Amino acid sequence: MPRVSKRSRLIQQLRRILSRRLENRSYRILFEDVDEPDFFANAMDVVTAVWLSNALKQRFIFRSNTYRRGNPELIFEEDLRDEKKEDDDDEPWLSEDEFLQKYRMSRKNFHRVLDLIKDHEIFQNESRVEQKPVAYQLMIWLKYVGTEGSGSSNANQRSTFKIGYGTASVYRQRVTIALRSLSGTYVRWPSEDERLSIARSILLEKYHFPHCVGIADGTLFPLAFEPETEDAPDYSGRKYGYSLSTMIICDHKRRITHYLAGYPGSAHDNRIFKATNLVKQPNNHFTDREYIIGDSAFENSRHMVSAFKKPKGESIPPSHEKFNEKLAKLRIISEHCIGILKGRFPWLRSIRMKIKEDKKYLRRILSMLDATIVLHNILIDFGEEEQDDWIDDDD
Repeated sequence: MPRVSKRSRLIQQLRRILSRRLENRSYRILFEDVDEPDFFANAMDVVTAVWLSNALKQRFIFRSNTYRRGNPELIFEEDLRDEKKEDDDDEPWLSEDEFLQKYRMSRKNFHRVLDLIKDHEIFQNESRVEQKPVAYQLMIWLKYVGTEGSGSSNANQRSTFKIGYGTASVYRQRVTIALRSLSGTYVRWPSEDERLSIARSILLEKYHFPHCVGIADGTLFPLAFEPETEDAPDYSGRKYGYSLSTMIICDHKRRITHYLAGYPGSAHDNRIFKATNLVKQPNNHFTDREYIIGDSAFENSRHMVSAFKKPKGESIPPSHEKFNEKLAKLRIISEHCIGILKGRFPWLRSIRMKIKEDKKYLRRILSMLDATIVLHNILIDFGEEEQDDWIDDDD
């Protein structure tokens, strides 16, 4: 037999009751004393009709008022708690390592990052409904960028934090805006004095490249979805299915000092590098003797020292090979920098955001990328420890 829901049984019962009451009502109208009508019975007839009407309109009658609600604030507070509760001996819900794995930084540095963004105007409003604490919104953002694949989705965030799909999206947008506002402070080309310090450090670390002020490398950020654009084939890169190509220049501390993103995966590293301000406005970024280094994909120039290419059909000269070996030891820094970036923010290994003809879709991805790079540099300045097990050699 087909299963009859509690709602259907209630509606059937109310219909039977209302039918009997209406039948009795007709008898009352015919035989009751006009001067003394039965007000109570008439009122109950109306109430029963209203109950039936409401039951027909509501899909979920017997669902608890707390269905799928709970108290989401407890989830955030328990994750943030780093001491035992005063009234019992319970340890914090998340250990330091568990907090690190979930939010991609230590609790200490989480609060330091929070202090940097909490007063941003995006978290202030004139509505009578106050925003949730900035800490909660930052946690939502960190869990999103700290998860790879389908884990970085509104559905996953709803399940993890017991919040609505739209709420998660709004929180991420706010934090992205707040972090990007710090870009001028944390992601910038070093001054002349700072470049001198970088060059000295590189030389003192016995890399044997005097006046070098940075290391350049290109990287691909895979896209989870095929772009819905006319130039979709251009996003098919040399390594992944569909991807975005980005040029990154870092210093000896793995701090990103310059980058250019938004090119399709098929774009060549040298093409992107030539589009940077470092090439377009060299006098604003280098003194006469300063330069950055890169692999053989880059074209040798006044401010770019690249590896020697192997001549076609010939072996590379020993002197060139020796030079390339020394250069490779320094270039490892840029590979490590990119590995740290993708390892800390696995969202970059499979970007689950679509690219469409409307440029706002690409801008949304690039805004998130901006925010992750800002946070990458912030955490380097804060001395956040690197997690070797987060780094994938394929990055």
